[in-house]
Amino acid sequence: MSKAYNTNEKMEFLRVQGAQTVRSSVLNKTGISATRLTRNTPNHGYVDQHVTEDAFMMAFQMHDYRGDLWVDGKHVKMPVLRQGQFSFYDYNRIWQANMRSEFDCINFHIPRASITVLEEDLGTRKIETLNIAPGANIDDPTVRGLVLALAPAFDSPEQVSMLFLDHVGLALSTHMAVRYGAAKEPAPPPPGGLAPWQTRRATEMIDAQIDGALQVAELAHACHLSPSFFTRAFKLTTGMPPYQWMIRRRVEKAQGL
Repeated sequence: MSKAYNTNEKMEFLRVQGAQTVRSSVLNKTGISATRLTRNTPNHGYVDQHVTEDAFMMAFQMHDYRGDLWVDGKHVKMPVLRQGQFSFYDYNRIWQANMRSEFDCINFHIPRASITVLEEDLGTRKIETLNIAPGANIDDPTVRGLVLALAPAFDSPEQVSMLFLDHVGLALSTHMAVRYGAAKEPAPPPPGGLAPWQTRRATEMIDAQIDGALQVAELAHACHLSPSFFTRAFKLTTGMPPYQWMIRRRVEKAQGL
C-alpha cells in the first residue's frame, strides 16, 4: 500500500532507505534540495505515489539506469538514462515509475517558486514552466558541472557551508530558468563590481560567521542587492564567489593559529 507524504522534498516516495539530503536557501524565499539515492541490486520495483505539488524533480544519474515510466496514466518510452545526464519530472502531473536496474542518482526537488522568484532579477516575462519532456535524457554540461561539484557534500553534509549550497542552488535555478524556461541571461554587474562599503560589509560578515552558517541572501540584503546580482558582483570584485572567499579566510585563520 502506498504511503502518504506531505512533500516530495526528501524523495520518500521512492522508498530508498538511508538517503542523504542537503538543502540550499535560494534567495531566502524558497529552497532547492538534493537527495542522493542508491541501490546496488536490480528490481527495486514500483515507487509510491508522489505528492501533487507545484514543483519539479530533476534526476541526475551517477550511473546508467533502466526503468519504466508512466505519465498521466500513459506509458512513456524512456531510453537508458546515462551517467552524467538528467531527466525531468513535473509534480503537477501524475507519474509512476518501475525502477528495474540498480541506481545511483542525485535527485533535486525544485519548487516552481525557486524559478519564478528570479523573474524580477532576470528582467524577464513570467516563467510558466520548464520545457523538458518527461523521461527525456538531457546532456547538459552546466548541470553536470554543478551536480558533480555538489556530490562530495553528501559524504559530510554537516561540514558543508550554506554559502556553497546557496551558490550551487542559485546557479542551478538561474541556468534552468534561462536554458529551459526562456528567461533572459542575467544582466552583468557594474564594471566596478561592489562598492568599497559593500565589499567591506560582506567580508566582515563572512569573517564573523566563518563556521559556514551564513547565507547568500543575508550578504545580499546587507549590501542592498539581490542575491544573484550580489554573487556576480562579489566575484567580479574579489575574483571568487563568496563561498571560496570563506574557504580562503578559514585557511588564513588556521595558518595564523
